[in-house]
Amino acid sequence: MINRKKPVPKRVGTKAVNPFLQLFSGTNFTGTVRRFRGSLGIRNLSSVGLNNTIESLRFTTGAGLTGTVVLFEGTGYSGDFVKFNPTANIPDLSTLNFDNQASSLVVSSLALSDAEIAAIQDSGTDLAEVLRKIRAARKRRAAKRMGKK
Repeated sequence: MINRKKPVPKRVGTKAVNPFLQLFSGTNFTGTVRRFRGSLGIRNLSSVGLNNTIESLRFTTGAGLTGTVVLFEGTGYSGDFVKFNPTANIPDLSTLNFDNQASSLVVSSLALSDAEIAAIQDSGTDLAEVLRKIRAARKRRAAKRMGKK
């Protein structure tokens, strides 16, 4: 009798892309859900069927990682905004007076300051370039700090 081993299924790992954002059309994480992974900017939420329809959200990153999601009232990253850091579970954006208000958004693996968000608003279009400049400025500041020690 031939003893054949059953093939062992290989585990295929997938690298998690951070950050992870879920947007819901209803309160308490109900309704239509849209999921986004990684850093991105959506200048006009109409392009993905979400303009002025977001009522709740969940935002997470991997353990120990930073990130920011910013919802803007206007298209092109303009107008009033609300900012969320990792582990944000917002069951009802009306508590922030921002339900059904978002027309554009930014998701970043960086912890963005209000000044950096203002730079994104000033650019209006080139999110990738602004984030590149933010990363470069942070590296320069870190190098300066290291040189002074």
